[in-house]
Amino acid sequence: MLTRLFSVMLLGLASVALTACGGGGGGGGGGGGSEEPPPTGDVCSEASGDEINHHALMQKNCPRLSDYNLFADAANPTTDAHGGGLRYELTTPLFTDYTSKYRFVFLPEGESATYTESEVFDFPVGTVITKTFSLPADTAHRGFENETLLETRLLIHRENGWVAIPYVWNEAHTDAVLKVAGGPIPSTLIHNGEQIEFNYRVPDTNQCLQCHQKDSRMSLIGPKARLLNMNVDYGGGPESQLQVWINTGRLIGDIPADLSSIATIPAYNDEDAGLVDGMNDEVLLDTVKGYLDINCAHCHRPGGSASTTGLRLEYDRPFAGNESAHGVCKTPTAYSGGPNSLSFDVVPGDAEQSIMHFRMSTNQPGDRMPEIGRMLVHQEGVALIEAWINRLELPSCTPSDQ
Repeated sequence: MLTRLFSVMLLGLASVALTACGGGGGGGGGGGGSEEPPPTGDVCSEASGDEINHHALMQKNCPRLSDYNLFADAANPTTDAHGGGLRYELTTPLFTDYTSKYRFVFLPEGESATYTESEVFDFPVGTVITKTFSLPADTAHRGFENETLLETRLLIHRENGWVAIPYVWNEAHTDAVLKVAGGPIPSTLIHNGEQIEFNYRVPDTNQCLQCHQKDSRMSLIGPKARLLNMNVDYGGGPESQLQVWINTGRLIGDIPADLSSIATIPAYNDEDAGLVDGMNDEVLLDTVKGYLDINCAHCHRPGGSASTTGLRLEYDRPFAGNESAHGVCKTPTAYSGGPNSLSFDVVPGDAEQSIMHFRMSTNQPGDRMPEIGRMLVHQEGVALIEAWINRLELPSCTPSDQ
């Protein structure tokens, strides 16, 4: 492992129940903080062997990630999960400051998730999802051995609904410690040959709910058919991820026999930015809609925290006939337009005059979008949206559109 250079603000430990967390925001980078053992007889001390501490997962936010015994190596939450935990990937990931993300789903023994066409799958009580954020020293060389663990978030389906618990890795990277108040983490990485210094940020629990709410309740974002319908190598070569879920009994329900018929968000990773100019209009729009879906639609959708803005960015909402819902010639409902007093979310043919492009391109508090979940500009995401807006051939926006 590379020398760990990250430190984290000491925010204290807590065992209070969290109502929400775990969406798109950054996390701590090499913690610090005390790690006192749980009191004798505490449910957090029950982990042993290769058995997950399911009892603790369902009722208590333990002080250390290792208290749940989710992984064979307590210092490596990216592989060798206990309890039948299965690694999963998304066709296009939510951007979080160029971190790598390692996701696992743990289902209760003998139970399954139920397929839904457009929304996240229906997971049974007892489900646990882990998402580990890891910062590469250089984004050109990813992989656990080239990265520094920042945080691991647990999303747990308890009897009263979903909760999420953030754990920040200590300086020694031997364990992750519960942090509930968030905070900045001084961090450094190299991207496209440029060294970037920034404060990677752990969101507080209210900020987490802002991204993860649907109809005022905690919800998931990633585990949808359109984002899971891809090939993943589980050690024997690439195979359909959804088919693996089906074959192992992890997914049941009214699943299309032909998985290729599922509307699937196309992959768009940073290395794909060089392909944007060569995309035809149809492929470009499809890629843009997928990017907006994973990065924006959890808020900009009916029932989301930004549902009153008029932006509706779900992938399955057709663009044709819903141009205004995608921002075209739409005036913002609760935003001044930035320092240049821009008038419309999307101005066809002119990204520089479009609020969407401006807010994605800035880091200024109050202007940047997403408002939380990133401290850096996603250069490749901006390039994608810019190409789309500049290529739009629609009637020009007029004052009457306001």
